[in-house]
Amino acid sequence: MEMFDENNKYVSLANKYRPQTFEDMVGQENISKTLKNALKLGRIAHAYLFYGPRGCGKTTTARILAKALNCTGNGHTKPTDEPCGKCPQCLEIAQSSDLDVLELDAASNTQVEKVREAIIDTVALASSRDRFKVFILDEVHMLSTSSFNALLKTIEEPPAHVVFILATTEKHKVPATIVSRCQTFRFRPITVDEISNHLLDLAGAENIDLTPAAARIIAKNAGGAMRDALTLLDRAIAYSGERIDEKLVGEMLGLTPDELIAQAVNALTQKDSAALHQVFETLKNEGFDANAFLKDLKNTLGDLFYFSLGQGEEPFDGAKAITAQVSSGFLAALSRKVNKLIEEVKFSDNTLVSAEVGLFTVMDSCLDIDGFIRRLEALERGEVSSSRPSGLAPAPRPAVQAAPVSKPRPHTAAQAAAPAPAPEPAQTHAATDDAVAALLDSDPVACEEPLSTPAVQPAPAMRPEPKAAPAMRPEPKAASGAPLTDRQLWDKLLVHFSKSLFVYDVMLNSRVAFNGDEWTLSFAPGKEFYRVPAQTKLPEMEAAAFQISGRKIKFLLAATPSSAPAPAAPRAAAPARSAAPASKKAEPLSREEPFVKADFSADVNPQAQETKAPQVVPAEDTPEELKDLFSVIPGELMA
Repeated sequence: MEMFDENNKYVSLANKYRPQTFEDMVGQENISKTLKNALKLGRIAHAYLFYGPRGCGKTTTARILAKALNCTGNGHTKPTDEPCGKCPQCLEIAQSSDLDVLELDAASNTQVEKVREAIIDTVALASSRDRFKVFILDEVHMLSTSSFNALLKTIEEPPAHVVFILATTEKHKVPATIVSRCQTFRFRPITVDEISNHLLDLAGAENIDLTPAAARIIAKNAGGAMRDALTLLDRAIAYSGERIDEKLVGEMLGLTPDELIAQAVNALTQKDSAALHQVFETLKNEGFDANAFLKDLKNTLGDLFYFSLGQGEEPFDGAKAITAQVSSGFLAALSRKVNKLIEEVKFSDNTLVSAEVGLFTVMDSCLDIDGFIRRLEALERGEVSSSRPSGLAPAPRPAVQAAPVSKPRPHTAAQAAAPAPAPEPAQTHAATDDAVAALLDSDPVACEEPLSTPAVQPAPAMRPEPKAAPAMRPEPKAASGAPLTDRQLWDKLLVHFSKSLFVYDVMLNSRVAFNGDEWTLSFAPGKEFYRVPAQTKLPEMEAAAFQISGRKIKFLLAATPSSAPAPAAPRAAAPARSAAPASKKAEPLSREEPFVKADFSADVNPQAQETKAPQVVPAEDTPEELKDLFSVIPGELMA
């Protein structure tokens, strides 16, 4: 294992194995292919913008592009897509010592004076040796607004021998005027598989015994950055020597064991308070960090969510059984709330207690609504649900006791009015329970008549009456069950058309008069417009009435709008409205003025009210809404 240079100085893995050609780049194949084709075709842009997360190869690609533009090895007289890496230009660019390739840190040179001194004043000068003068501006989003404005014209129209390469992790902070003048390339985070495979290759080159599981743990904690992964591998080598396994990596990174994470997930999904407290007792006894535990728990819940959707691998043993019991939405809600809890615990003076109390709150507040709906749908279909509510034990089914068999007797009309007969054996009760359960799915219409339960067995025994009959019954057919009254049939029609809002609205706003098999619909004043749609829907109502009861009902519409129905208690006869005095008719405007001289003595002296004229009865053509008002406030309708 050689990790020292010729001066016996330590070289980190990230610098020792830094890619030197486009083929060495990991995870950015599309960018490497585009740049290589551009170099082959001679279509070299004057400005490039590389953006993406940290440690994914932006600056490295910029250096490789600078080598390709200036490489003179292997007899190259023009830009090449395969720099040799041995010519003076390639060697100096790799060491950041080439005079014609200026690599500037924009975070340290934000002022416009430094930008003008380093770039604008030197961009017009010819290169000292190389074909192209290359300016690499790292973290370019840190430049000030004035610096961007000074650089704008130079980037738009640079000399033919100048190429700008801008690199940033936050593209949205770069002005659009700069972005529009560059060819932009997005560097994506490197996947866990790509990082772990690359780590295994480097470990083999360094004679390090790195297990695949340990490499995968390092790759997951690298956050998509190859540089971070190589730094973690350096740390793992220093921690454990030449043998690195998943246990040593977990101890080095302070990760919570998978068994403890699995216990916490099971406790949260099953709402097991004792098991969750035991997890925190283990954390306290073993000295694990609460913040690290919450982060690992959040990541595991996220992996479990993807696994429930059929994506990714099983995060731990037994995860498949958990996803069969709870829904994906429940796992997503847990992960989100744990993520919020991390920010809350971060500033606590006792992180372990805060984390435990917070997880208890998360456990109580998260409900698996999707799971409940799924189980209810299974019950409606008559299926046995494969899962049960989280944290709830299955309710015991009440035992069905067998009753003695009653002696068969002939079924006569007189027996129908007799007291309830003795019930049949247990199997009949079980079948009756199924029938009663089916009744719960029937139309929710109040029924005044007793339910008629069909016979379950062909034996001549009496049909039992259920102990607690529900208030609903299935729709009777024309040839079975007791006949429906007119009002019950009308209510059945309302339920039947409850999903047909057009007919349902007409029925709600109409008055029905039952006259045998001819029913007349009428509408109150102000609702006469319902007559037109009602006329087109009468055949549907007649067909529905025949389907429900077997009766052929003829629906008619009243010739004229009906008035209000007669009240239950007739009002006392009132004297006819007398003609107004001629003196009042002569001055009608006096009654419309806001301030009039009226006699309010009746309000002060109740006895004077008896001498007043009797209350005026509203006319017959007065709308129904105003009649109720006139019963409280005396008056008459003027127009």
